[in-house]
Amino acid sequence: MMQQSESRVLSPEPELDRFDVISLDDLKNSDASLLNRKERKFLMRRDQFTDLLSGLGDSYRVLEVENAVMSRYSTEYYDTDSFLTYLQHHNGKASRHKLRVRHYASSDETYLEVKEKQNTGRTVKTRVQMDGYDDPSVLAEPDMEAFLASDFPYDYRAFHPVLTTDYTRVTLVSRNHPERMTFDLGLTFHTDTKSYAFPEVVVGEIKHNCPLRESPAGVVLREMGIHDTSFSKYCMGVSLLYCGMKHNRFKPNLLLLDKLSAAGGAVC
Repeated sequence: MMQQSESRVLSPEPELDRFDVISLDDLKNSDASLLNRKERKFLMRRDQFTDLLSGLGDSYRVLEVENAVMSRYSTEYYDTDSFLTYLQHHNGKASRHKLRVRHYASSDETYLEVKEKQNTGRTVKTRVQMDGYDDPSVLAEPDMEAFLASDFPYDYRAFHPVLTTDYTRVTLVSRNHPERMTFDLGLTFHTDTKSYAFPEVVVGEIKHNCPLRESPAGVVLREMGIHDTSFSKYCMGVSLLYCGMKHNRFKPNLLLLDKLSAAGGAVC
């Protein structure tokens, strides 16, 4: 029997209403919180996302926050004038970091986050809650400085906001494995003067600590012919919004975004 909140807001994606729900507190206290994890990313069209949901059966629950299963995210990425962290990723540096501020609209929470990609292939995310969102000066507050001194290997004072990504996220949590899956819909990249939107593209990601062959979603994705790809929203945004930047390494994904998008014409 499906368990739903009495006041649950029906989703624009009807397939999601078939899933049992899991609360944010239950997710945070489960082994699927996965701040230290492996990641596999997938790009698909919106209609493929709907087909994928219909094939997942009872293997997952959907995250519900404030009675809704679709949550709006806004993430502001920081980099140096020379785009240090972008170029580290582009040039294939195995151990690298990203600095960002993420706002969760559904829960009205904002976190300063450091995302570390280790040379083992694992991703480790550390974060601290913050009050401000649009004011970079909050990084100089004592608790923010202490966090950055501990978790970020560079001088934060050389970093400033370079782009923002906005999207709506759906999160599915496995019933049986330390695994959760996110789907980002309505992806938009923007600066103060320029933006790109991909309303027909869905960015999927499996975050896991188990072999992917044990993932029901992994099985369905293979059956659908959707293959994993190395994909960074930050790097895609910089490639699109700063067309003078070196981006040869990311050209295949830029072309894939164009192919999946109904609009096309986005590649620099």
